Parts: sequence; C-alpha cells; structure tokens
Amino acid sequence: MRISSLPSLGAPPLWLRMVLQGLYPLFGIVMSLVLLLITPFLLLLWPWDRHLSILRCLFLTVYVMWEDIGLVVECWYLRLRSPRGTSPTWDEDHFALIKQALHNVLFTAKRVVGFHVEIEGELTVGRPGHPLVVISRHAGPADSLAIAWLLASTAGRVPRVILADAMLWDPGIAMVLQRVGSYFVPSRSGAGDDRTKGVADLAATLSAKDALLIFPEGRNWTRDRHEDQVRDLRAKGEADRLATAVARPWVLEARSRGVAAIREHAPDADVLVIAHTGLDMISGPAAVIRNVPFRNRLLIRGRTYRSEDVPTDPDEVADWLEARWGEVNYWVDNRISGRDHL
Repeated sequence: MRISSLPSLGAPPLWLRMVLQGLYPLFGIVMSLVLLLITPFLLLLWPWDRHLSILRCLFLTVYVMWEDIGLVVECWYLRLRSPRGTSPTWDEDHFALIKQALHNVLFTAKRVVGFHVEIEGELTVGRPGHPLVVISRHAGPADSLAIAWLLASTAGRVPRVILADAMLWDPGIAMVLQRVGSYFVPSRSGAGDDRTKGVADLAATLSAKDALLIFPEGRNWTRDRHEDQVRDLRAKGEADRLATAVARPWVLEARSRGVAAIREHAPDADVLVIAHTGLDMISGPAAVIRNVPFRNRLLIRGRTYRSEDVPTDPDEVADWLEARWGEVNYWVDNRISGRDHL
C-alpha cells in the first residue's frame, strides 16, 4: 500500500474506478505469474547484483499489490454485510483493515529490503479527548506509509489523510480511505473551487479518535525540487522567500492555507509536527534499487503542541508554520551532518 503524491495525474472517473476494482485481482495474478517466470533470470544476475536488489524490489511490489487487493476484497465483504454502511462496527472494521495492512507491509518491507523505522525520543500523540492534526515533512520512499503506520499501530488513531486525487487510481487505497473519511485533493487543472474547502470540511468532522495527516509541502522533497524552487523564486524576484529557501535546503516551502483551514474548523485538535530523515536522497525507482537493502533507518522525531498553543488566525498560522518548518530543517540538517541534537 502506498500513500504519496502523484501531481501530474488526475483522478479517474467513477466508472473506471469500478472497472479497476473488478480487474485488480486478475491483474495481481498476472503480475505474480510474471514474477515467477522472470525470477530464475534475475537470480542469474547475482554476479552483478549481489544483493538481488531487483528481485527484492519486484517481490515487495507484488506483495504490496496483494495487500492492496486484500483491501478491495475486504471492503467488498464489509459492503455486503452492511450495504448502507450503517453497521455499528463500520468504522472499527475499516480501521482494523488499515492497521493490519500497514503492519503487514512494514513487517515485510523490513525483512525484504531493510526498510525500518526508528523514533527519536518519545513520540506523544495528543491528549485523550482531542483530535490530532499531524503536519509532516515529505521526503524519501514510503515516509507517508510509515507515518500512517505509526498513527494507526502506535497511537491507535484512525489516520484520515489529505492526498492527491491521483491516488484514486489505486483501488485499495481509494476504497478504504474514502470510507474512513479522507480527502483527495483535486488536481489544479480540475479544481475550479477553492482547494482548501474539502480540507476544511474534513477537519470539521474530526472525532477524538482521529488523526488528520497533511504534508504542507504538497510534494516529496528532493534536492532537484529544492533547487528548482530556488531558481523559480530567484527568477520571480521574491527576495525574502528566496533567502528563506536558500537557508532551508532540507525542506520545500510549506503552504499554510490547508493548515489554516484545519485550525479554523478543528480548533480543539492537538498538533503533531513530524520531521524525519535517513532516506532523503533516495528518489525514483533506480535509486531505490541501488540502495536495497537499506542500510539507514527512517528516523522520525515528533513534537506535539496543545490545541490552545497553536493559533487559528490564518496569518498567525502562516507565521507559526514557518517557525516550525525552520525547526524541521534545522533538525534534519543536524542529523545529516552528524551534529549534536537540538
């Protein structure tokens, strides 16, 4: 299961999503057979691929696909049990699906490609009786997956995610996240209305058991994207923003409108700000294969703020987020350069 940004691809129409759901198990069978057929040839590459990185990545890809197919089948089953979605255990059943799938994928990824998560210090996840808003840096492979796993398995909270509508192409992710109440942000080309309206509507429905996950950068950090951002700001003559971007090489600009909408409509939610590092430089399939098995862990640090300590005025939210993003960049820089802790 994957949760990430696919900004260049819009959402499929509803009829196509239904077709994809129906064909998904058949596609999984075909891909599994293909993997079985090419495995002997991949084993012959051992003199050049001593870690069998290609085979490991392909195996994990097919495994994740079957976990995703499992979500589709389980969602079908739950719909048959409760056609109108009125079962008293409807929410709990879908949360259990998410929690188990995330656990299975992280467990398998650790053993197959060495992907593992480590938490620095104590990770607090808000106070009982308060919803939680999670604001995270976005960088490296599967960071969003790991954070969702932490929220579901460690914190026991239902992850409600703000993600690109291109993820509606993924049948399992689309079905289960739509049912627990997530928001698929429409692509810019198709977003005639305010893109923050859906975020605000989602925030207004948060319950005490929920954790709303948002990546204010809007896309995965890479060195190339940061350099592109600096070039664009220089070309536009945005001196202040340029100076900030240059001083923060490990993050992209954080957009505050979504966070401000959440604060306005969920003012009682505690806020967890997450920084992480370890797999930052790995972007794209080729880079992933070159680095398998992963020798670095995904190191996560979280700091939680009480709801009353976080502003709700949009301008104040923007300033508050800027300050937090400076801290995130500083923490990442210290971990990468090996300097002392904050």
